[in-house]
Amino acid sequence: MSSTSTDEISLKDVWKEVYRRKWLLILVSVLFSVIAAVIALNLPNLYKSKITLVPHSEEQGGLSSLAKNFGGLASLAGMGLGDSGGPDPAVVALEILKSQHFITKFIRKHKLIVPLMAAIGSDPMRYELILDEDVYNIADNKWMREVSPPKLIEPSDEEIYKEFMDIFEISQDPKTGFISASIEFFSPKIAQEWLQLIILDINNEIKLTDRIEAEKSILFLNKTLARTSNTNMQTTFYQLIEEQSKKLMLTESREEYIFKSIFPATLPEKRSKPSRVLIVLAGIILGGILSLFYILTRYFIIHEE
Repeated sequence: MSSTSTDEISLKDVWKEVYRRKWLLILVSVLFSVIAAVIALNLPNLYKSKITLVPHSEEQGGLSSLAKNFGGLASLAGMGLGDSGGPDPAVVALEILKSQHFITKFIRKHKLIVPLMAAIGSDPMRYELILDEDVYNIADNKWMREVSPPKLIEPSDEEIYKEFMDIFEISQDPKTGFISASIEFFSPKIAQEWLQLIILDINNEIKLTDRIEAEKSILFLNKTLARTSNTNMQTTFYQLIEEQSKKLMLTESREEYIFKSIFPATLPEKRSKPSRVLIVLAGIILGGILSLFYILTRYFIIHEE
């Protein structure tokens, strides 16, 4: 009974000590909130441009039977007949889009390395990028960053890829099949432009690949057809040539070849990060926790037997 009473009295004493030093807790919390506010105000704004895409689905019609009966012949011709056993072209395109090879080629093609790797913010009025002069010297067009081996002064493909994937997100909803993509950057206009460019480039990449494949397949089939006297085989070759001609026609006529945008990439007006209110609240909570820890630690040390 006495032990329980002692514990209760000790707990009451602890709360009395916390209440007695409440001003310390308040002051420390306010101090941390001010520090958090200063940090939050100095963080650059980020803007997220978004786009929703839908993969093009081709009506295969009689292709499934062609794939079953003449799959070997089609493979020899370098053709994909869209049989159920093959990968979904949209899934393949999605993996290409996320690959280091495609991303680095995209960045180098459009000369985005400097803004991607050296930007530290943007002008609040015109949204022009502000570059870190310790990283890149604009006047001399020279990289100035300090790195440790094996890194080089000029960013490598791996560094470029990692940096871009930090601002680029893309995912597919397994239920609807819709693809959501976004780029978050210091300038809303640049975020929108880069997002539009990368979708355009992946469509052109797949389009070019399919065009080359279709042209080679038609050439092969025509050569083989010229040496074939069997009527049934000739009919099959004509069907295969027809399908590849349709594929070739699509590469010429369809601008959004593999991914079709439901709406254009958004031009964000409001920042996506940082959430300055949350940063200040986190500062208040951290200050409160640390001051409470100090009060309790000091109390138990003093009253330790």
